[in-house]
Amino acid sequence: MLRFPMITHTEPAVLEAPLDAGITRHFFRSSFDGSSQTFLLKDFRPSETSECPLAILYLHGALAHEDQGMTCGIYGNAFGKWASEFAARQAIYLCPEYRGGSWMGPAAESDLRQIVVWLRSRYAPRKVILTGGSMGGTSALIFGARHAELLDGIIALCPASDTREMYPAFPEQFQASYGGTPEDVPEEYLERSVRIHPGKLAALPVAMVHGTADPVIPVHHSRQLAERIGNNPWFRAIEMEGGDHDAPLSHPLPPLLDFVLKSQTNTP
Repeated sequence: MLRFPMITHTEPAVLEAPLDAGITRHFFRSSFDGSSQTFLLKDFRPSETSECPLAILYLHGALAHEDQGMTCGIYGNAFGKWASEFAARQAIYLCPEYRGGSWMGPAAESDLRQIVVWLRSRYAPRKVILTGGSMGGTSALIFGARHAELLDGIIALCPASDTREMYPAFPEQFQASYGGTPEDVPEEYLERSVRIHPGKLAALPVAMVHGTADPVIPVHHSRQLAERIGNNPWFRAIEMEGGDHDAPLSHPLPPLLDFVLKSQTNTP
């Protein structure tokens, strides 16, 4: 039960290079700590009364914010291309702030759960897909492992599967989000390392894309998670030979969406 009304107010989003018109910023009171939090939303349906076949949530990277996924021109205009696909599928597209560099710590997890519950109640989408890159891909896997019942699939780009390995690169972010170092609060890091605790992840269709030459989050993160999941027809790990950290954003989105959506219809 949410302790606060979900949306306190909504306003047009002012972005430097928006991928489309009509992007709105939504403010809500977090049920985790009562703070004001935000997300961006673009409704690609032809009208507000239309059915909602698909909702996509994109989680930004560690050095970015909610506007990343709503910005055209960056990463080879990846999100501009995504927007065309979302329009074709009449999707609702949502980009949470999820506490900045949170790596899906407790507060971010609670906020995202609150958003997804609201999204399902407000729009009744037939499918809800969570995606993201780098920290966002990592966070998508963490959230899916803990709340698979709220999702219908995950597309994770260059994700980390062990948060303890990523700690040295982002110590301040992890300490602020997780409440300490891996030595201080080992349980937080272990529970959010999907390679060790995959949780409910195997119950979800998951597509991962990773560059084999990624210097930021090495490809072994995806490889070792794939090994842990095992022979699962609804789990696909794609490697881009010689690809760097940004390479997965250049992978075509339609086949990834088709995979997770088709797999979900065939999941027992």
